Amino acid sequence: MVLNRRLFFILTLLLALTPRAGASEALQADCVRLHVVAADDSAEAQALKLEVRDACLACAGALLADCADADEAWRIVNENLEQLTQAARDASGDVPARAETGIYDFPDRVYGETLVPAGRYRALRVVLGPGEGHNWWCVLYPSLCMPEDYQPDAPVQFHSIILDWIRAWFGGRADEE
Repeated sequence: MVLNRRLFFILTLLLALTPRAGASEALQADCVRLHVVAADDSAEAQALKLEVRDACLACAGALLADCADADEAWRIVNENLEQLTQAARDASGDVPARAETGIYDFPDRVYGETLVPAGRYRALRVVLGPGEGHNWWCVLYPSLCMPEDYQPDAPVQFHSIILDWIRAWFGGRADEE
């Protein structure tokens, strides 16, 4: 009987934590995306694309730090398009870079546990050279691009309060892996 209650509780908890489409759809109308397109698919162009991405994220991060909503973020991106363009050009060196804003199509994308559904989004697009290479995109506002303390070579550490609670509930220690 106790096992049945625990199983029921766990299933109810998992159902409550399952992402719902409605929450994702609301994000579609309330965000600003970033799209960086490489000049071509060479290793050099792809590496440069990431350098330009980092420069644009740093510039946009400073500009959007105090935004209250996506509409304000969109206004700030448009008002500071020349500054964002200059950040891209500074990072791209000899490769021409242009930044533009508009409404663009994006595919489904998962950032951590957040699904950002396919659709048309307001976006800052940065195109390097002829823009014929693979691209990179993320959500600029609210920021789903990378955590501030992101280190590409650092091992990922996961922690779940819910998992700790479940382990404790079934008699295991919370710090067991």
